[in-house]
Amino acid sequence: MKKNSEYGRSMVEMVGVLAVMGLITAGAFVLINTSLKAQKISRADDDVANIAANIRLLGGETADYSGLPAPEGNKSEGTQLLKNLSLVSNTPFGSSTTYSVTRNSADSHGFVVLLMGLSAQDCLALSRRTWNGAVNQSCNTGNSLSVVFAG
Repeated sequence: MKKNSEYGRSMVEMVGVLAVMGLITAGAFVLINTSLKAQKISRADDDVANIAANIRLLGGETADYSGLPAPEGNKSEGTQLLKNLSLVSNTPFGSSTTYSVTRNSADSHGFVVLLMGLSAQDCLALSRRTWNGAVNQSCNTGNSLSVVFAG
């Protein structure tokens, strides 16, 4: 009888195993990045809904939003108002993005929630969402999301 003295794996088998492990790892990175992006969009969606609900409470039964900053004014006033009301501390997209709120120039009983400084892809994803009471949502120049709420 002939004895086989080979033990273990061949180099080709090891390369095959490493290639499969590399594909699994690459797939995991893609899945994690996709999940993180979806989580950011979902959190921004919740933030806008929370801001709208609290601004409606601020406007009261008469839906008077005359105390909100003017739409053609400085957007940082609307950001500061939200901070003073403790509605948002930061956005899920990092420090380069900010929330702001203004009164609606077309409807005195409405208001606009802005999310400024988004990437084009994030702005487009958020503009496809719907919020309770929103009559329009769109991406503006500079990739800022504008969500218009009726009074």
